[in-house]
Amino acid sequence: MVNSFEEILQEDRDKLTNQTRGIIASVLSPACRGWLRSQVSHVDDLQVDIQGGSRQILGGTIPRVAVAAVGAIYQGLSLGSIDLIAENIRINLPQVLKGQALRLVESIAVMADVKFSETDLQASLSSSLLSQAITDLFTQILAMQPHQTDWKIDWNRLEIAPQTLILQGNLTTDGQTGPIEIAMGIDIAEGHILHLDPLKITCPIDLPNSHITSHRIDLGDDVNITQLKLTTGELLCQGRIQVNP
Repeated sequence: MVNSFEEILQEDRDKLTNQTRGIIASVLSPACRGWLRSQVSHVDDLQVDIQGGSRQILGGTIPRVAVAAVGAIYQGLSLGSIDLIAENIRINLPQVLKGQALRLVESIAVMADVKFSETDLQASLSSSLLSQAITDLFTQILAMQPHQTDWKIDWNRLEIAPQTLILQGNLTTDGQTGPIEIAMGIDIAEGHILHLDPLKITCPIDLPNSHITSHRIDLGDDVNITQLKLTTGELLCQGRIQVNP
């Protein structure tokens, strides 16, 4: 008996659906997990969920990818738990199907929900990524140029209190060494500007501009933070990041 036109269409849809599931299970999911794992030195748990229709995926567009990671370490930075969602992702599917690495073809917006514990960040103070970022922040706050004086800071303690972040370390400059503490409230303005207020720098060594009580940091138009919350021992951050190829 000859199948009806509707039955033939349904068979074609089923074939495309099965083909898509096969591509997701055997190619895209492993490629995505492999790329993510290559970006970190350690991760306790990594989940990747890829969703999309047959025609979109076979055309090189993934409608939606959700990533959940726990215990990831990136360049010595303990990231706690992360949930990421990206939509309408254009990738190099023909090359991926040939076994090449996955890469983006176009920029995408990634929605991120990140949770850091005080323990995570304290463990990360020894990483060059975090310690240098804090030192760069300190330099920017004091409006100093790196070549203006010979100094360094060994950060050794970080505390997250309600609406306040406290950093402590030892500052060495011009043959002097002394403790330094920076306590700052953190708020968001316009989605991409960190407003540090109130801001207090405590150090027995005389530093230029150390009397400053507030400071603004522009994170750039690729960042849009919708929530930044500091509670006792925990920092929560939600927002969007533009990821470029």
